Parts: sequence; structure tokens; C-alpha cells
Amino acid sequence: MASIRNSSSAEDRTALPPGTFKLIGDDGGEMHGKKVVILDPVPTNDPNEPLNWSTLRKSINFTIVSGMSIIIFTALSIQQIFWQQMIVDLHVNYSQLTQSMSVNYVGLAMGCVLFIPFAKKFGRRPVYIASTALMLVTSFWTSRLTSLTELYVCNLLQGLAGATNEAIVEITISDLFFVHHRGTMNGVYMTMVMIGSFLTPMAAGAQATRQGWRWSYKTMGIFNAIFLVLFIFFYEETKYVPVLSGRESLTPAADDDDLPVSKDDDIKDPVQSETNITPVDEPSRIHHELDLTIPMNSWRKRLALVTPTPESIWPYYYRPFNVLVIFPAVMFTALQYAAGVVWLTITASVISLVFPLPPYSFTPEQIGFMSVGPFIGNLIGSVYGGVLGDWSIQFFSRRNKGFYEPEMRLYILHLPALTMAGGLIMFGATIARGMHWIYPSVAGAMFGFGLGGVSDAVLTLVIDSYRDITGDAFTGIAFVRNAVSIGIPFAINPWIQRDGLQNMFIASGFISLAVTGLIIPMIIWGKDSRRKLAGKYYSLVDAQGHNVST
Repeated sequence: MASIRNSSSAEDRTALPPGTFKLIGDDGGEMHGKKVVILDPVPTNDPNEPLNWSTLRKSINFTIVSGMSIIIFTALSIQQIFWQQMIVDLHVNYSQLTQSMSVNYVGLAMGCVLFIPFAKKFGRRPVYIASTALMLVTSFWTSRLTSLTELYVCNLLQGLAGATNEAIVEITISDLFFVHHRGTMNGVYMTMVMIGSFLTPMAAGAQATRQGWRWSYKTMGIFNAIFLVLFIFFYEETKYVPVLSGRESLTPAADDDDLPVSKDDDIKDPVQSETNITPVDEPSRIHHELDLTIPMNSWRKRLALVTPTPESIWPYYYRPFNVLVIFPAVMFTALQYAAGVVWLTITASVISLVFPLPPYSFTPEQIGFMSVGPFIGNLIGSVYGGVLGDWSIQFFSRRNKGFYEPEMRLYILHLPALTMAGGLIMFGATIARGMHWIYPSVAGAMFGFGLGGVSDAVLTLVIDSYRDITGDAFTGIAFVRNAVSIGIPFAINPWIQRDGLQNMFIASGFISLAVTGLIIPMIIWGKDSRRKLAGKYYSLVDAQGHNVST
């Protein structure tokens, strides 16, 4: 795709590192001199390009994706709440249930590597639909399972189905939204993740207390069925494939056949030589107008089951690992995201292990309500990292002569980094002493605020730095995140037995602070790394574009 339409011009490649561009400029119209936001990526004048869709079309698409995110993360989070009942019903023990969670993470790690390449080659729609259908099947199967083996299989399949969400949602955000909106949209996505991780488990716990844990999975299956219908009939494909031929030039001077076009020019600038979609200069990035003579895609094309392009699918399987190793920003984000999920897994497991016992003696419903604190904290953190983050990059860009650097999103993360570490330490210390449940709830809110703020900002950092390889980057990030989590359920019990709850969470807090402390070198040297590795980035982009055009 990059050879057809690349947001980085040849001049940008030599003058600026990837991700750096002018975000704030002068309005060239009647309000000359007023500082306004410049659009990036540069949209074409094609109304069918997702960046040019109306707010309503974007909202419908992203609402469906966000709603499904809630269901997926609900499926990945609720099982631990049911452990009290599942031990009796399935005749298993806590160790076996812990192992089943590791099987779930195996599915998550494998799924992102297996299925994201299909989203790049065949479009987002078929993968979303297949993922939702598989989640639907496993939800009803889990509600009827009778053996530990079935539980392992269901958890593996749920991991495979849920993995697509972690990377494709970020690709969808890149498809639909400009840079100055992505932080907010990532904030919305992270809020949906935390609703599925913290809020819906409360409802599931309440239902399990009254009707049994199987009914919670049946309810989730019903919602899966609803979203499968929404994806089939309302979710439009966001993979943009420009039309390269079939329209005459609107310029009256001469026919295209009469114009001398060299072979080299055709290769270097296919947009100008083969399409009616014209390049866009800075004024039109501010006053963007669509070419209304271009016909809108039919509903049949918008809702096509697949949108294939002729590139080979195999490079998408190994490129994510190359991207992880080559670009520090991608590995940095993978470490931040993986660490956050590790702490989330530890806290959720400890709640399920400790709170059913004295002095708390909580029911599944009460265990579910322990998610209130982390949810509220994460909601505030997502607003902090998303909405405030989008505002802050405009502020810092104005101070930088209008130029935006992706690392500017990290400037406000000192507070989330401290609250995440402090929340973990407070959580362990209060539980170890058997203190009132309100104290670990407040600690959970502090942790949730840090997790939401940091995750939102670092995920957006990758999209802004390396937009043309977003799919590869987030496949690698999701793989690291889930691969690291596979062993965590096995380590929790031995860690508690060796060090005790309080010391385990104190260690977790300081490890968290060390990981988030990598924000400082990323701010200092992030731009230099983007500049020095620009050649490798554009080589990947050009190779990707060459595969599309051949």
C-alpha cells in the first residue's frame, strides 16, 4: 500500500525522521495568521478513503469495534471470579485453573501472529467476523463444559479469538483517525478494555452468585451473537485500496495518452501519473476538500467479505519480529504494555485467591465488585493519556515551532508512572494486613490510573512514529505482551509462598517503576533513533508497497 499512497513524501524522507511533521500551521484563508491543526496523515481527495468518512460513519464502525472489545476482554477476565464455583462443579483445584489461564495466554500469543496477516491481506472485516464467530462458539461451549480438558480447549480457542482485537483495533484507529485524534480514540479503546476487564466482571459475579457461573457464559454468548450480526451487516471495511484506473483526467489541456510519462516517473509517483487522486500541499491539509465527482462505493463493496490485495501474505508472519528488534519505540511499547498486563494478571489472581478466604470471605459477587476501584482509576487514566494527551501534543507542538514529535506524548506520564507503582505497593500491603476492602480498592484505582495513562500514550506513540507498518508493530507488541504473561500464573503461588503478599507487591511496584522509567531515555533519544533508523523504516515501507503492486 505504501507505494500507492504514502503519507511521507520524498522531501519528508530526507528532511525529517519518521513521525515528525508540522502539526500546527498558519491558516491560509480569511483568518490568515491563526494557528490551526494540520491534517496528518495527508488524506487524498477520495471520499471513499476512511480518513475522509463522515463522523457518523466513523462512529458506527468504531462503536461496533469498541463494543466487541468489551466482550473479548470480559471473556478473558471473568473466569477467575468463578473459581470458587468451578472447583466444586468441575472437580478441579486452583493449580489446574491457574494452568488453564496460561493456556488462554498461549492462544492470545499465537492468535495475533496467525491472524493479523490475514487482516493486512484480506481486510479487517473477515478477521473481525471470524473472531466474533469463534468467540460466540466458545462462549456457549464453556457454559456446557464438564471436564478440565474441555476447559483448556475453550480457553485456547478464546485466546485465539481475542488476540485479533489487540492488534486490529490499533490498525483500525490508524485507518480512521488523524494524529491529533488518535490519543482520544486510544483512550476510548482502553476504556472499553477496562470495562471488559473490571466492570462487566462485576455483573458476571452477581449473576454467578444468583444463577451459577454457566449462565454468565450464556449471557456473554448472546451478546456475541448480537455483535456478530452488527459486524456482518453494519461494519464497513476500513482497508483503503485506491482505484488506479478507469477515470479520465479532469484537466482539459490534454489527454493522458498525449503526456510524456517516463518509466521512472511512473515508479516514483504512481499517484500523480495513474490516478485522479492528486497530491496535497500544506494549505489543502488545512482546508481539505473532497472530489465529489468520484463515485461512492456501493454497499456491496463496503460490506464485501474480503478485500484482497495481491501482496504475499508470508512476509507478514516474520516482519513483526524484525520490527520489534529494529525499532526501539516498538520494543519500548511492548515492554510497557506487557508489564501492565503482568501486574493486571497478578492483582486479579490474588483477588481470586485471597478474598474468598477469611478475613474477607467474599462471594463471587463481592469479588466482582473489587473491580470498581481499578475501573474508575483506569477511566480517569484513559482520559488523562488520551484527551489530555491530544491537547498536550498541540501545546508542545506550538512551542516547537509547530512541529510534532511522537515522544511529546510521553511528557505527561510521570504521574501515571508513580501512581501505578504506588498502587501496587499499597494493594499488597493492605491485603497482607487484612485491612478493610476499601484500602485495596483505592490502591486498585491508583494502579488503574497509571495503567490507563501509560498504555494509551505508548500505544499512540507507535502509531504516530511508524504508521505505515502499524500492523506489523502491533502484532509484535501483542505477541510480547501475551508471551510474557504465559508464565505469570505459574509464578504467583510460589512467589507468595517465598516472599509473602506484601513483599511480592513491593517488588512488583519497584519493577513497575523501573520499566516505566524507560520513558526518560525514550524522550531523550527517541527522535535520534527514528532519524538513524529512517532508512530501515522506509525500506520496510517500500518492500511492503512493492509486494502490493506486484
